[in-house]
Amino acid sequence: MRILNLITIGAFFALALNSCGSSQIEKPVESYLPSNIAPAVSELPVVAEIDIKKLESSVNNKINGLLFDGKNLTDRDLSVKIWKAGNFMFSITNNVIEYRLPLKIWAKFSWKVEKFGLSVSDDYEVNGSIALIYKTSVYIGKDWKLMSTTEPAGYQWLQTPKLSIIGVNVPVTPIANVALSYGNDVIIKQIDNALSQYVDLKKYISEVWETSQKPALLSPDNNLWLKITPKDIYVAPFTTKGNTLNISMALYAQVESVIGSEPAPPTITPLPEFKKIVRMPQQFNLNLAADVTYAQISEFAKKQVVGKTFKEGTRSITINDLSIYSSEGKAIFEADVAGSLKGKIYFTGKMAYNAETKSLEIIEPDFDIKTKNVLVKSANWLLHGTILKKIEPMLKYPVEANLEQVKAEANKMLSEYSVYDGITLNGSLNNISVTDVNMVPGAVRLKANLKGNVVVKIGSLKF
Repeated sequence: MRILNLITIGAFFALALNSCGSSQIEKPVESYLPSNIAPAVSELPVVAEIDIKKLESSVNNKINGLLFDGKNLTDRDLSVKIWKAGNFMFSITNNVIEYRLPLKIWAKFSWKVEKFGLSVSDDYEVNGSIALIYKTSVYIGKDWKLMSTTEPAGYQWLQTPKLSIIGVNVPVTPIANVALSYGNDVIIKQIDNALSQYVDLKKYISEVWETSQKPALLSPDNNLWLKITPKDIYVAPFTTKGNTLNISMALYAQVESVIGSEPAPPTITPLPEFKKIVRMPQQFNLNLAADVTYAQISEFAKKQVVGKTFKEGTRSITINDLSIYSSEGKAIFEADVAGSLKGKIYFTGKMAYNAETKSLEIIEPDFDIKTKNVLVKSANWLLHGTILKKIEPMLKYPVEANLEQVKAEANKMLSEYSVYDGITLNGSLNNISVTDVNMVPGAVRLKANLKGNVVVKIGSLKF
């Protein structure tokens, strides 16, 4: 990797020292400062889908046969039975379902007719069929239960009930309307119960909420884990597209990545109360890490500097070997040198990211303090800065390829990533920026923030 340039500097200095003889420099102690990838606060869109045709089928299976059976409803001993005579046919706009329900009506009542001095009184039965139109508004209650309110929206007699007694036409339709009014409330209640019972919305939302808190392995090669800590969830008004009812939500959460062993299982927080959303989420944020290993850096640097001789006046140094590690948060380059100075010298500097060049570079390059102490006595000429000035421009390591690889891996993961049966992450991360650079055991770690659009999709709800 291009960080090798840093190594080059260290090597140069090491070589220069040897020009003065043999160096006995104490090695800086390897140590690392705490390095955490701060959680990014993200707004995650969550979309749940309800297949209207499946809902239609479910309600039709639930509501069947005899729907109402009432006896002695009026002073005419009115008895009524109402059957479902055909299937519901759903149509939906946003949160309102409209449907037509064919019904068969049977009524029995007592009636008295007088004509030509004759009086006829008896119990009579009539039959008819009618198509009722209902409108149901669906919404979510505070306990996340799908609620509905159904109202009649008109009717059409398909077969008008008629009755003739000794040549007198009895006005049966009003009686049938009365009969229907008794049964209507019962039918509406059945519809609302069927909708609420067969769409267990809370179950699915709870699964998203709880599952999101479980660490997910993003990259087995890098032991990279995704950890989401949800803070709140909001629901937007229902929308429809074709035969699909969409329930859009916004999950507000801290999203972080963890490198290493699987994070400890979290204490699952319960699903909060239902709240209406103010606005839909705009952008997803994810903080990830991109590691450039010391081995990669060393190998790249060795190809450039090992075996090369560097001169300063009459003195010369040849670098035989080079390695990198960290001490107190800074990069340490250990150079094994020969020539005018023999032994090992140590060069140090702070790793930083240059956004313009998309590269790593060394800020404030210098010799390690213990190396300085030796150079003051044996190779003071190395401290004048001439070699540093020559080498510093060579210490830039382009990391664009590393960052693009991280982005590609994240996008691969987000392409229909299944977090639970029927629950997937889907989206893309477009923008990437480096927020910090740290020395960690074995690598230089770039902390990167990725932004884009990500949706948690709950497949068609089952009921």
